[in-house]
Amino acid sequence: MRVAFTGHRPEQLHIGHNELSEEGQALREFIRNEIRVLEQAGADTFFCGAARGADIICGELVMQEKQAHPELKLICVIPFAEQARGWAMNWAFRYRELLRNADQIVLMCSNYQRGCYHMRNRYMVDNCDLLIAIYNGENKGGTAYTVNYARERGKEILIIDPNTLEKRVIPAAYRRK
Repeated sequence: MRVAFTGHRPEQLHIGHNELSEEGQALREFIRNEIRVLEQAGADTFFCGAARGADIICGELVMQEKQAHPELKLICVIPFAEQARGWAMNWAFRYRELLRNADQIVLMCSNYQRGCYHMRNRYMVDNCDLLIAIYNGENKGGTAYTVNYARERGKEILIIDPNTLEKRVIPAAYRRK
């Protein structure tokens, strides 16, 4: 089974930039448990968009699971080569570590071009069986776009609300009308 992650940037997550807070640790543990459940159900490949926030957090959690289960694969799908240019030092460092430890890197565009983020998101959805969305339900932005694209493609979607840690599953057969 192939799983892709999408999610909000740190500014839109309930935890903000404080991942070490009680809420931040709870979100990380919730996602870690979902990864473990999926692994036991046969998930072996995980796609990560490697953006600040939920993407990097999810990718790091897969990297940690790989220590005990080296058969897992982490594929980082990046929209353009300089995605991390201008990021704060801590996010840029985490990004580089994620790419360094990835089993594969898929580069959509060598330089930024309009639509490259959507290209990345469509690639991940088109190549996964399940999309995990760290998503607060707002109907705007890249996470909303990716969730809607996955719905249109009939993919199974697991939505984790970063504010409440409630989860909701949209079955694979659902088609948006």
